Amino acid sequence: MQVALVGLGVMGKNLALNLIEQGMTLVAYDKNPDAGEELLSCAKLQGMADRLHIVSDLADMVKRLTPPRSILLLVPAGELVDKVCNELVEAGVDCDDIIVDCGNSNYKDGITRKLKYQNKFEFATMGISGGAEGARHGPAMMASGSEGGWERVEPWFEKVAASYKGESCFARVGQSASGHFVKMVHNGIEYALMQLIAEMYQLLRLGTNRTPHEVAEIFNQWSEGSLNSYLLSISSHILSLETDEAEALVDLIDNKVGAKGTGLWTAQNALELGIAVPSLVAAVQARHLTNTGDTHAAKEMTYAAKATSQVELDLDELKDAFLFASLLAYRQGLALIKGASRAHQWKVDLSKTLQTWRAGCIIRADYLDNIAEGVEFIDTLEKESLALRKVTGQAMMTGLAFPVLSSTQTYFATLTTPSNGHLVQAQRDYFGEHGIKTHSGEVCHLTDLVDIDAKVR
Repeated sequence: MQVALVGLGVMGKNLALNLIEQGMTLVAYDKNPDAGEELLSCAKLQGMADRLHIVSDLADMVKRLTPPRSILLLVPAGELVDKVCNELVEAGVDCDDIIVDCGNSNYKDGITRKLKYQNKFEFATMGISGGAEGARHGPAMMASGSEGGWERVEPWFEKVAASYKGESCFARVGQSASGHFVKMVHNGIEYALMQLIAEMYQLLRLGTNRTPHEVAEIFNQWSEGSLNSYLLSISSHILSLETDEAEALVDLIDNKVGAKGTGLWTAQNALELGIAVPSLVAAVQARHLTNTGDTHAAKEMTYAAKATSQVELDLDELKDAFLFASLLAYRQGLALIKGASRAHQWKVDLSKTLQTWRAGCIIRADYLDNIAEGVEFIDTLEKESLALRKVTGQAMMTGLAFPVLSSTQTYFATLTTPSNGHLVQAQRDYFGEHGIKTHSGEVCHLTDLVDIDAKVR
């Protein structure tokens, strides 16, 4: 099998080595010649250079490929993707060739490009998760589209991707650019899980006066059981790290958190589609809040420091609360994917989506089987739901911030307890005559139900 790869950054280089190792002949290009030389050097050290061809321009790349061509792009999202696509058209690609955008592009750009290039080549999208390590040894690969070109490369990508119990973590999850949407939501869930773990750490560290090493031991115990996940495992490892002077690594790190944009896109698309994912949105806003000092509204968002309190925690209840909140973060993400699939007619297969997340990706966890069981399984977790309620109350009493924990409890409570929406409906109609809907299904106004002599002015 012959494939080309444009973009030899950290992800591109590692994916290239993975492709070669799996038996593919690779033609690779990067506008930075040093990146090509570095890849060639790595391939030589690993005895795989005979299947690698580094080219100096895209025209040479196209000439070296036997039609129909398969070309992967791992370049920064945005204008650069279109620039490379246009250059490939000029270099001689044709309508039977498939070009797969494997970067973190916005799915809306994927939809636009699919139409833009439909008579020039087959444009497809694929989200890749797992970082550099995953790209090298087996990532999660969320592809999309029905292009015939996929049939040429799909068997090979099934080998390149991670595997879980004999099943590949590569799948075409749905139509159009749904692969990038699924990867975007994957990252939104990732934000929520990372923040939730940080909140568990904060509660144990400042709420119960434990050391980072002691918190690491608790996380490690959780990881040895049903809570095993990649993010919890790396968090345990990070918290156990100390300098030669026995200083905890985490105490040397600034609190400002960066972001690449996919979490923000998740929040924006959820709002546009009218699908509530409060845990994911709270995680994005939590990162924004760490950077308030750099905003134009910094002065208006700076308040005096406040004292916090400590609490007595039952560690079994804390574990149950963490599990339940984690499950709900995934469920929110899947609801967003399902809603988008319906709105865009993508026919996304959620079982295939979950299969791609089983191994190789950042949000892999042993309890994904439970998530696949759906709402029916969540409804059986009475002990865990009560633990989430209790722990959230205790956490808030410390005075510390728990945006994802509290948002998750609010999300679940809103969907499982009596709503207050009737009063909000009445408020809207009172001042704006937007109408109300009664329990009988009648649509009317307040004044149709009761006499109002004079409204409050």
